[in-house]
Parts: sequence; C-alpha cells; structure tokens
Amino acid sequence: MDGFESCSYIEHGMVLDHCNRIRHCNNFNPRYGGRPIIYENYNGEKIDWSDFFKKKRALRDKYRNSSCPELCKDCVNTAFKNWDNEDYVDYLLLTPWVPCNSNCIYCSAPRDKDVLENTKVYKVLPLIKDMIKNNILKKDGTIDFAGGEPTIYSEFEALLHEFIKHDFQKIIIHTNAIKKSNSIIKGVKKGVVRVLVSIDAGTKEVHEKVKQVKSYDSVWKNLKEYAKHQPKGADNVKAKYIIVPNLNDSEEEINIWLEKCKEINIKSVVLNLDFNWLMNNVDNDLIPIYNLMKYTLNRSYELGINCELYGQIFQVKCEVEKTREENKAGF
Repeated sequence: MDGFESCSYIEHGMVLDHCNRIRHCNNFNPRYGGRPIIYENYNGEKIDWSDFFKKKRALRDKYRNSSCPELCKDCVNTAFKNWDNEDYVDYLLLTPWVPCNSNCIYCSAPRDKDVLENTKVYKVLPLIKDMIKNNILKKDGTIDFAGGEPTIYSEFEALLHEFIKHDFQKIIIHTNAIKKSNSIIKGVKKGVVRVLVSIDAGTKEVHEKVKQVKSYDSVWKNLKEYAKHQPKGADNVKAKYIIVPNLNDSEEEINIWLEKCKEINIKSVVLNLDFNWLMNNVDNDLIPIYNLMKYTLNRSYELGINCELYGQIFQVKCEVEKTREENKAGF
C-alpha cells in the first residue's frame, strides 16, 4: 500500500486506562479530545483478540481511506509513511491504577471525581500472560508503565518479572522515585528497563510546591542510585521536568535541575508541559512556553545532556512551528 497519514498508536497501540477503559492511544488532542476508546467497562476479563483487532482495524481503515476520526483531527502525532497491514500491539501503556504516593499539582486523577468513582481495581497480569501466549505483543515493542505510581501497584513486581522473563527489550517506567525498587535496578542492569523520573524542579522549595509532598532528597538519592546501575555506555535513566506555568516555569529553576542531573551522570532529560494548562490555553499565546522550551534545549546542549520533548511540550513545538511529526521521545 502507498503511504498515508496515520499514527503509531492507532495502528498498533493499546492503553489500559483509568475508569476501566481500553484505548487506542493516550494522546490528548487539545482541540478535539483524542484518546479514542476500544472497550468500555473492562475489568480484567479475557479478550477476544479477533474482536479487538476488528475494532482496531475499523479506526485504522478510516486513516487508510483519508477519513480521520473527529477525535484525532489535526493531532500533531500523525505521520505520513508506508504503514503495515498486520495485527499486533507494539506499544502497551499500563495506567489503570490511580493510587500514588505523591500529589502532583498537574495530575488531575486524584481530584477527578469521575476517575476516583469509576476506576475499579482489577488484575492485569492474566491479560498480559494471555497477550504473550498469543503473540499479541511484539517483543521488540514498548511496554510503558505509568500510573498512579507503578512501584506501589500490587502487581508491579510480577508484571515486570513477566516482561523481563519473556525478553522484552524496552520497558519504560514513569516513576516519581519516592520509593526505590530493586526490581527496577535489576532491569536497568540488564539494559531492558528505562526509567523516567519526574522531578519537576531544581530546588526543594519548588519541588514541594509541585509534588505537594516532602520527597526532594529521597527522589534525587534514588535517581542517582538508578543511574549508577546503567550498563557502560547506556542511557536508560532519564530525569523529567513537567512545566507548570506560574510555578516552576523559570530559566533559573530549569538550570538548577539540569546542573543537578549533570552531577549524577544523567545523560538525557525529558521536558513536558502540564496538559491541563495546554488544554485551557491552546488558543492563547504559546510563545513564552516555546521560548522556555528552546532555552532548555540550548542549556542542555551546553551541558552535554540530550533533551527530549515529550507529550504536551512537543505539541507546543508543533503548534508554534506549524509541523506534524511522529514523537518517539522517552523511548
């Protein structure tokens, strides 16, 4: 088939989301919503994979027929290329749990009545074992743990063990690093686990305002511990900074964060933006945020640190520069 516009998540993605939903993707589209749903009211039951891929294909076919779904209209994450025609999942995002040991000011889940009332706990491990057994998951794809906080989820250790046992090579864990995980350290040592630690500040004062818990010292300590266990030459432990306008959006704060990353041998950092702010300001002046993004990229380069643009800050880049491109940051 000739090339066409589509999205890697629509083509081969799967998201186990809050509120017991399974989605095609987790990309918030500022103007149209995004995040199309495959199944509502999922509670861990066995999935009929022929039905699953039938539902996936219905959306994929819209792209093939140049009929982009309304939710996905103008999404910056689409790309034009020769997409394959096979049925498999090469990106799995695990984020069906809400509990967290932090209270980040940019995270709406702990304050979202719908999420809190309608997210019912269920076992994920049986589904994962079934996906592996039926070769649904590509071994060279990406497994992405988000949350809530993954390290306090009851099945986290068992899930991580299962993926490592079956030789998955890209296991991403988004964590606040308040709790140190020896299983993460083992995966980092093997070179198959990649850790993104959200610090979101340079100073203790701002960190506590953003996270709303006293965790600054323990987070830097655990991040340093993870980083020192990377195989020689590896770049599997990254620090993340989510910009919250009017709170941590200063060059000074970002510079302190970058210099502390340099001190503990962090080779790559990830920059993002509070998605609630973007959803409410997408039609306003984005240039100040764009300029702060450019400062971070330039300062990172000066320090010899790779800086990746993630999620909503990547959307700001595309909005300001009037471009669309597939974003692989953090992978």
